[in-house]
Amino acid sequence: MLNLIIKIIQEFAEIDENSITKDTNFINDLHLTSYDIVGIIGKIESDFGIEIPDREIRNLDTVGELIKYLNNKLL
Repeated sequence: MLNLIIKIIQEFAEIDENSITKDTNFINDLHLTSYDIVGIIGKIESDFGIEIPDREIRNLDTVGELIKYLNNKLL
């Protein structure tokens, strides 16, 4: 799942995949804008056929939190 999320992030930001771990923070480490994050979430929703409510998105600060959320949502 981590590699898939990294590929999606790279569609919206020029980031070296080796710099992304589960502890990577979207804003503090990757310096993504809210526009980037909305795009990433939209792509994930489309690819996985799910909807992530806005109130949930606010709680997803790191790549690991996003992966955990997706694993829980998809299982």
